Amino acid sequence: MDTLFGALESAAVLVAGLTVRVGLLLIVLVILSVPILLVLTGISGVEAVRRRLHGIMRIGGLFCCDRVFYAPGHTWLRRESRSGVRIGLDDLAQRMFPAPTRLHLPERGATLRTGEPAGAVCTTRRRAAIVSPVDGVVTDVNDAVRQDPTLVHRDPYDRGWLFAVAPSDSAFEALPTGEPGRNWLRVESERLSRFFEMELGVAAADGGDFVLPPPTLLDDAQWATLTREFLGNR
Repeated sequence: MDTLFGALESAAVLVAGLTVRVGLLLIVLVILSVPILLVLTGISGVEAVRRRLHGIMRIGGLFCCDRVFYAPGHTWLRRESRSGVRIGLDDLAQRMFPAPTRLHLPERGATLRTGEPAGAVCTTRRRAAIVSPVDGVVTDVNDAVRQDPTLVHRDPYDRGWLFAVAPSDSAFEALPTGEPGRNWLRVESERLSRFFEMELGVAAADGGDFVLPPPTLLDDAQWATLTREFLGNR
């Protein structure tokens, strides 16, 4: 009997010791996870503040910017000086290329014409022209986005700008911006969702976000229609 009680006592001590160790381990894990969560939350908060400072907000499942003009080919323009504008792809356009591998951009000094190709964005299997929204001369090119095309995807309205132009006139100022720009992008997102529903039977909106099917799901004719209707490709 004494042997049995001794064994039970030893087992109880062992279980108690394991419980204490597991509890200490959980406490350590919680202590270590708190700074990580604070850092991640801080990063998210800093990014949200940065977007707000740049006039970027979420409309439906897309980000839009109140400080740019939106062109029909889903490029944007932002005046950077009295004589120049920066140009990039808006959030809807960049989502057509979830993994851009290469960008072809115009050279400094090149002359652009509205509606004509100014460059191209490529993925592994797809390519689409970037149509110029203005007449003018290229004054600058974003070398950072040339070296890292994913900037177009990660930060389309800021670090992912493509090139700058000295426009030949101010016709671009008639393009939608501010609230009209937000409304235009909302309508365009709905139109793109309908396109994918008709062509593939899938919706682009997923739980409030805007998620496009990968370009590889489209055949060549569908891709040509998509880029013609939304990017102004001919």
